[in-house]
Amino acid sequence: MAKAPLAFQPGTTWNYSVSTDMLGRVVEKASGKRLADFLDERLFKPLGMKDSGFWVPAAKMPRLAESLEKDRFAGRPFPLIDVSAPPKNDSGGAGGVSTAADYLRFCQMMMNGGVLDGKRVLSRTTVRLMTSDHLGGAMALAMDPGMLLLGSKGYGFGLGFSVRLADGVAAVPGAAGEYMWAGYGGTYFWVDPKEQVTAVLMTQAASPQRAYFRKQVKQLVYQAITD
Repeated sequence: MAKAPLAFQPGTTWNYSVSTDMLGRVVEKASGKRLADFLDERLFKPLGMKDSGFWVPAAKMPRLAESLEKDRFAGRPFPLIDVSAPPKNDSGGAGGVSTAADYLRFCQMMMNGGVLDGKRVLSRTTVRLMTSDHLGGAMALAMDPGMLLLGSKGYGFGLGFSVRLADGVAAVPGAAGEYMWAGYGGTYFWVDPKEQVTAVLMTQAASPQRAYFRKQVKQLVYQAITD
């Protein structure tokens, strides 16, 4: 990666990239541990995420949700990373495995400001920094974060999350300060601290059609709020 030229001058343009993968390597160098071991010690075990990691033990392989042979909307193959054995590289931005229940615990921890069931894994101020917009209209966008995930404007970007800038503008329900992200296979989550709502969606839709399902489930969740 160090030999690759930069696509943009630093601080001038935001683009979806392999930055999180690079951060995973930085964590390994700083901690002296494999990323899988670091996350297991600092995140998965404290939060009780017993089915999360970068590979699936043989005893749990029968529970693994296999991908579709083809994306039924795009008609192209739908390959996922082989997680039946430890990878050569624990990627910070891809290849993680989990369950809906485990991931919901992570989302609940974030919504609580870094703590869950009395166990703190992030400081309140760190969570606020991570979930604040860091674009601020001060730099160009090679692609719009909201358009990338939902086909909708109205979102900036924090430290790993797309962040809603206002109650309006975005073409989906939600509130300012909501944050979200998604995975290649069709996974999606969001956290709305104002409404105290968090949700995890796990689908198999790798094509652009996946934005339709994300918008649909958001609509259904917010319509169910009756207070």
